[in-house]
Amino acid sequence: MSDESERRIPLIEERARVDKQVVERGVVRITTSVREREQLLAADVAHEEVNIERIPVNKEVKDRPQVREDGDVIVIPIVEERVVLVKHLVLVEELHVRRKTVQEAVHVPVTVHATEVDVERHGANSGEHS
Repeated sequence: MSDESERRIPLIEERARVDKQVVERGVVRITTSVREREQLLAADVAHEEVNIERIPVNKEVKDRPQVREDGDVIVIPIVEERVVLVKHLVLVEELHVRRKTVQEAVHVPVTVHATEVDVERHGANSGEHS
């Protein structure tokens, strides 16, 4: 081999390197506060009122009458046994119970809480507020 074929050419190699470092650019302070306010809530509520009416009957019956409904009236028979020469059931009276639904609007004060957040930035961008 000749001198020319054995000649070596040195190569130069460059390498890039990335370094990282933590840099503080600012500070964020977050504060919260709870705000209370009174609020009036409205709702419809219902209740039933009962009117009881005593109706005299004084009628002899063979069997004990059952509780029954007559339209919007509940009829509750009241009986007693009376001794005569023979025993008879006598329907003394009936209780007529009427149901009436009454609706009324009610207003209930309640306390409502809301959280407010304030963020302050300090440092490089201290002029900004969120």
